[in-house]
Amino acid sequence: MNHQLSESRIRSTCRELLAKGSVSGRQLRAELRKRFGAVGKTERVFTIWREETAAQASAAAPAADIVELKRRLAAAEAAAAENLARAERAEYREMAHQEKWAMEVDRLRIEVKRLRGGGR
Repeated sequence: MNHQLSESRIRSTCRELLAKGSVSGRQLRAELRKRFGAVGKTERVFTIWREETAAQASAAAPAADIVELKRRLAAAEAAAAENLARAERAEYREMAHQEKWAMEVDRLRIEVKRLRGGGR
């Protein structure tokens, strides 16, 4: 009797096993024998197994990438906020410095004018 397994049965079994954790091709074949009484051709089953494990790995990678990108975004935003605060403090110090020396120059001009005789 021909017990050819459909691709959908093999894929669904493989996906169920992968959802529970990592699974080898041999474990997949053993599960197929247990469920359906047949294991299918080795090359065909292992091809499907490789495709499903690759699909699972690629599906998990973007989730990990998103987490990493969110972490890096938060770090970049924190660094940007720190840099902005530092720039604002530097600008404030520069303005205070300019005002101080402008007032000092003005005071010295008045002093020079007073020492020269107040008016020419």
